Amino acid sequence: MIRAGLIVLALVLLLAGAAILPAHADDALAARMRDVLAAHCAPCREASAGAAPDLATMARDPGLIRPGNPDGSPAYTTLLRQIGATGPSPTPEELGALRSWIESLPAEAATCPSATFVPRQRIEAELARVAAKLRKPVAALRILSLAHLDLGCATPEQRAEWRQMLELVLAAVASVKHPVATHALDAQGHHLAFDIQDLGWDAHRWRSVLGLKPQVRRSADPLIVRADQLVAHVLQEADREIARSILGPVTAPDKLERNAELMLQLARHHLAPLNLPRVAAEIAMRPDALARVLKPAARGERHVLRQLIYSTVPRHEVEENWPLIARLARVVPPAQAMPLVSQDTAPPAITSATPIELTLYPDRPRYTAGDELRLSIRTNIDCHLTLISIDAAGFGTVIFPNDFATNNRIAAQVRVSIPAANARYRFRLKDKGRERIVALCTRSEGSVDGIRHDFERQRFQELGPYAAFLDAALKRSTVPESERSEREKPTHVPQNEIWRTGIVIDVR
Repeated sequence: MIRAGLIVLALVLLLAGAAILPAHADDALAARMRDVLAAHCAPCREASAGAAPDLATMARDPGLIRPGNPDGSPAYTTLLRQIGATGPSPTPEELGALRSWIESLPAEAATCPSATFVPRQRIEAELARVAAKLRKPVAALRILSLAHLDLGCATPEQRAEWRQMLELVLAAVASVKHPVATHALDAQGHHLAFDIQDLGWDAHRWRSVLGLKPQVRRSADPLIVRADQLVAHVLQEADREIARSILGPVTAPDKLERNAELMLQLARHHLAPLNLPRVAAEIAMRPDALARVLKPAARGERHVLRQLIYSTVPRHEVEENWPLIARLARVVPPAQAMPLVSQDTAPPAITSATPIELTLYPDRPRYTAGDELRLSIRTNIDCHLTLISIDAAGFGTVIFPNDFATNNRIAAQVRVSIPAANARYRFRLKDKGRERIVALCTRSEGSVDGIRHDFERQRFQELGPYAAFLDAALKRSTVPESERSEREKPTHVPQNEIWRTGIVIDVR
């Protein structure tokens, strides 16, 4: 047994990328997943406009699925919390299948293979050509960009619908009775030019409509604005009734519902947290190219860059960091939007119904075998934290709490480092591969997923094959409280009170 006070080197916690299933197995699993998600995942139905969930589209939405990372996928963790809650819930077998499906997804599933980005110089040249054809000054034209939305493999029909909706939104905001004419600047219709003077606007009014931050210095460059940013700031909140009221005066009755839904789609896209592929798309870069320029700089106090590499970042934090990201990527930064909710506004009161929001990321942007690992965790609510590692063979180990750090309560809005700088233990990445870390937090103290620590025998509690361990925990969660053993009752934390997230670390 290792004596207390010595540095403990955690075993390598690696997960090789899950093998892709044979085609027939993929088809059967995908069909089952569509049924499960259609029955139990409201956000999945919402993202598919009420239709059967489109699995490929969901895999490109980090607000639902993060390929290879089920514990970081909100669609999966939301369904986990339905166990033990009121109303219908998925079975442990269905959750196990969903977990397997997400694990089987390659990283490439997060992006659209056909997504292309037109260089800014070419867009500006085409804008000048359109201005000359219209006999308008270039300074009077503005551009709405749909290019970054193509990350989701938007079809020509979808882009045509978005364009029509945007023409109606511009007309509604300007109080004109006809759709505003736009001019496509590329073959895909990703960039749409229009004349703000036709709307009776000047540059100041246009910036006000967009909720843009005041200019530090004037620029003659044409202003390219993300279309979802325009819609989000016109709506102010993703509310269908507001969308209907905005579009009503300029939209045919039979087109109103569809265009309101399209407004909500773009507003939700803008308001959602961003991952690295989405940030890359917003500055017309490939995700791997952006990762290459961010990783060398993602050290020290640049927490947002590491969080972006491993997880997602709230929209307002991305907006605040556009100058840094654009400087590192050597691109023109997007116009910075003012947050829809002022950061000076008092946060909503914390209640027993407030969701626990967990942020988890490591201390480095890249790792090689033998490197030490330190994790950063932040939560919006005081909670009891559990960290689990999963190795290449699928075996789980609780790395926090442990025999050297038994108090696992963490405070809200405080960035916690584990291990702490003065801790008597360390984590070290022993081998090459992929490591997964799972973070769980609960308001109440007790047994999480049935974990029972025995520090006299193991300083870091081993869980065995993690998928089987979790499946057993979920099956126990379906047992009524009245049928539980007396030993279990005082310590059991219901599944619907466990909040979790996860990350995947590639070790070179």
